[in-house]
Amino acid sequence: MIWTNLPVPQRPNILLLISHDLGTHIGPYGFESTATPVLNQLAADGLTFERHFVTSPGCSQSRSSLVTGRYPHSNGQFGLSHLGWTLNRDEELLPAVLRTNGYQTAMFGIWHLHEWTLGGFDHISDDVAVVDSSPEGFAEVASDRASTWLRHQADDQKPFYLHVGFWEAHRPFCGQPGDPAQLEEPDLSSIKVPGYLPDNEATRREFFHLQNSVKAIDAGVDRILQALAESGKAENTLVIFTADHGLPFPRAKGTLYDPGVQVACIARLPGFIPTGGRTDVLTSNVDVMPTLLDLAAVPKSERLQGESFASMLNGPGSGARDAVFCEKTYHEHYDPIRCVRTATHKFIRNFAERPALVMPSDIYNSPTRQSMTTDEDFWDHRPATEFYDLHQDPSERTNLGSSAELSDRLRAWMKETADPLLDGPIPRPS
Repeated sequence: MIWTNLPVPQRPNILLLISHDLGTHIGPYGFESTATPVLNQLAADGLTFERHFVTSPGCSQSRSSLVTGRYPHSNGQFGLSHLGWTLNRDEELLPAVLRTNGYQTAMFGIWHLHEWTLGGFDHISDDVAVVDSSPEGFAEVASDRASTWLRHQADDQKPFYLHVGFWEAHRPFCGQPGDPAQLEEPDLSSIKVPGYLPDNEATRREFFHLQNSVKAIDAGVDRILQALAESGKAENTLVIFTADHGLPFPRAKGTLYDPGVQVACIARLPGFIPTGGRTDVLTSNVDVMPTLLDLAAVPKSERLQGESFASMLNGPGSGARDAVFCEKTYHEHYDPIRCVRTATHKFIRNFAERPALVMPSDIYNSPTRQSMTTDEDFWDHRPATEFYDLHQDPSERTNLGSSAELSDRLRAWMKETADPLLDGPIPRPS
């Protein structure tokens, strides 16, 4: 890896690809390497963030931070958009800010925020998946439409911001219902199961079907990158591939454990970002908007809460963060949690009495969860505080109780960002 320290290309195009429920389950992070040849090559051509986190393990909540540069409790997205939660009306969204500053903006696939928040896009599909799983959201459909836009509709006189969201790897796996892959009898002996899940036939079978969704994502990325190359714009386009939160399995999606909030993030910009780079600097998806605005030479609002990592994209910088903050208030159920994670430790504060795991219904009803019925830890009451030494206990299984230092730091962040949870329970929207 050779750090170039070249100036950023003037007003680069921006292609942001975001997958549902994927976590880090792709080849560049040690998973499914044979299923993701395109993403493997993207990582080889760019920079892989090994410790990139999201602000929330919920879909709308995480995506809200990506496009506002602010935490969910600050921008109003306390829960899922299709369950009544919505951004504050005065939020400034990334596509609108870029469009105001001379970018053409387009969006395909799944968005998962309220329809009014699409106002910053010049072009969206008539079938855009504002909330859930319309056909537009599947990787095959979204990538085809985004590719058509790149080849035939993008204005050569303006830089572009293209946002593409893939439904995969949300449940049900294997793409659209009726996919022949659902009928394929799996070879379970070759399936690898993450250590935080039971390694049994039920889980292995689910991970086989998950692999088909991962393949669909990779194929969608391939279509778009081919169209980008054919358009002649690849050399001046920043490509970012990421996900909204962790895999849809117990102890992942919907939790503040690392499998719930750590996600893939790969960035490529030829001639600026060195090839084959990897960094273990802590970054958060709340940092993406300020980073993109810096690269686009667009002034940043003082309301932004994220920290730009633009300066470290082409140099071995240490980054602006020594900790990331994550939160959950609602998914399907009220589950108020906040955490601070450093490079070595994590402190979680649980603000209400809850079982050890509170899961979305699709995870609760999954074969994997059903195979865990003899796991007594699942039914325990969750403690008020959790403290983990991530070097000694990367699986976050041994609760050390508390940390005065990190507890104070978490409270200071909540106070600084005016988190209403400090004042008591947060009611559902009317």
